Amino acid sequence: MAVVSTQLMDKQQKHKKYLQFLALSKCHEELYSRQRHSLQTIMEHGEKLAGMIQLRELQNMISQNRSVGVGSPNSSSESEISGSLWDLIQLVGERARRNTVLLMDRDNAEVFYSKVSELEEVFYCLERQLECLIGVEQPFMVQIQRACELSNACVALVRTAMHYRNEHHMWYPSPEGLTPWYCQPLVRNGLWSVASFMLQLLNETTGLDMLTRSDLYSHLEVLAEVSLEAYTGAITAKIERGEEHKGLLEEYWNRRDALLDSLYQQVKGFVEAGYQDLKEGNEEQNEEILRKLSSGLLSIAKRHEGYQTLWNICCDLNDTVLLRNLMHESMGPKGGFSSFVFKQLYENKQFSKLLRLGEEFQEELSSFLKQHRDLLWLHEVFLHQFSSASETMHTLAISQDESSISEAEEGTDPENAVLELTLAERKRLLNLSKIAAMAGKDAEFESKVKRIEADLKLLKLQEEIIKLIPSDKEKENIGQQPLRPIDLIELCVKGQNSELSLCAFDVFAWTSSSFRKCHRSLLEECWKNAADQDNWGELYQASISEGWSDAETLRFLKQTMLFQASSRCYESEAETFEGEFDEVLPLRQENLELPILKDSGSSVEAILMQHKDFPDAGKLMLTAIMLGGAQVDIRVGEGPSLIE
Repeated sequence: MAVVSTQLMDKQQKHKKYLQFLALSKCHEELYSRQRHSLQTIMEHGEKLAGMIQLRELQNMISQNRSVGVGSPNSSSESEISGSLWDLIQLVGERARRNTVLLMDRDNAEVFYSKVSELEEVFYCLERQLECLIGVEQPFMVQIQRACELSNACVALVRTAMHYRNEHHMWYPSPEGLTPWYCQPLVRNGLWSVASFMLQLLNETTGLDMLTRSDLYSHLEVLAEVSLEAYTGAITAKIERGEEHKGLLEEYWNRRDALLDSLYQQVKGFVEAGYQDLKEGNEEQNEEILRKLSSGLLSIAKRHEGYQTLWNICCDLNDTVLLRNLMHESMGPKGGFSSFVFKQLYENKQFSKLLRLGEEFQEELSSFLKQHRDLLWLHEVFLHQFSSASETMHTLAISQDESSISEAEEGTDPENAVLELTLAERKRLLNLSKIAAMAGKDAEFESKVKRIEADLKLLKLQEEIIKLIPSDKEKENIGQQPLRPIDLIELCVKGQNSELSLCAFDVFAWTSSSFRKCHRSLLEECWKNAADQDNWGELYQASISEGWSDAETLRFLKQTMLFQASSRCYESEAETFEGEFDEVLPLRQENLELPILKDSGSSVEAILMQHKDFPDAGKLMLTAIMLGGAQVDIRVGEGPSLIE
């Protein structure tokens, strides 16, 4: 086989001369600028040649070691045949020989080393025919030895190619969008086939001596690093070409996590078993051993965003300094390791630790807590961002529809779930929000305070409305969630209760004028409902038969819902959050002055005219709303009768 080594060296020399020819003939410039794929193929041939030479040297070293091991200087060929690398070479060579008629009479190994450009076939056979190289019927120690031998071969091929590329980088075309041969699916799957088999061996090493386990672990750690590097190269190329890469990314993440998790469990096993002859060491010694044994794995996890492994190492070492350093170093597009740490602390309900990290990672924590408003306001207070804290608490307090209740927009479900707060807790948050708004004193703080106060009143109204609802089942369904104003009003109308009827107008009062305009028809329904709360036919008959005086008329009308609703909405001192009721629905038909009101032709008077008792009791009904709205002089005993 010395001839093979000589042939490979000759090929390498010819390849170098070929590159020199390309440079001298200016062909390299043409290839570099216009035929990037062709130039990459030429350069990758050099990588594969270097890999073949390295593989041959590895095989020679294995053969020599076995010869020394058996004490026979003449047993080289037998040693080669017994090794998994030699079997792999035979397998690939046999496959190539059968596919080429002219090579049928050649030796398998000779054919293998002659097919430099088909080096990927090594990984094809590793993926498809690994069971032929490592049999389950073989002794466990033999399986480990053969797996480590194949791992060494894979690592040697890929790392030699990477080293060649780094040494000759000036010859290579621009790498954007080009996938190196060792990042192709065939190679990645071959690497994974060996790695997954070694993972299986590692999980079955019960009873093995520590030295063998450590050796298997070391081989797998190196192979894992090479395998993950191949994935990152493939993903980068796909991204640069603008191709779909989600599936490849998922595969990379799954295999990365499987490798890193298994390797870290082995590291912990070494520490627990008293690795390096430590039998009864104290906790500090164990941590020092863990730090030393996990250093290589930490480096791999950091390069490949293995955040779970980084987190586990930092937690087991109880090293906050290391954790913070890694958070600074691993700043990915979605928050990197910082975001992962925040998520872990949040899920573990370690809120104090999470907020303390905000002292050092202020912007990062602010970004993360946008999804967790229950803590965001505390961080904003720490940053003295009082106006933002006020808005956060306000939103959190009315979090069902992600918008201010007083603005009463048609809400959508929030993107992120919030803590289940009671109405009392929501009111406390609103009070804190009010304090924060006053502390911030931005240009709009006065309007913000008014909106907060309006929402406080709406929450109090909800508590009152729930108490008045007769159905316990409906109360249970509502729970502690703040209802939208439209839902509260519909509850009041559906309740057919005089107190609930009046509450509906209170809800309208603490919403915005835009809400009243958008839901004018619902406001009209509330007036119809208020009119139905009293028997106006009986009141009219009583006023005629008993001959009510103005004082008696006023006394009876004050008890009606129409009077009380009119007083709540139209009396000069009636409180509302924004605007007035007569901007949307005036009391009298004659008050339709605004163009929009003229078009609608709607007023409280017009609504009452549709009531079944209006033909007889119309004057009483109109008197009630006019008296309630204080739009007539309510002094009695002077001037004409109230109902005239």
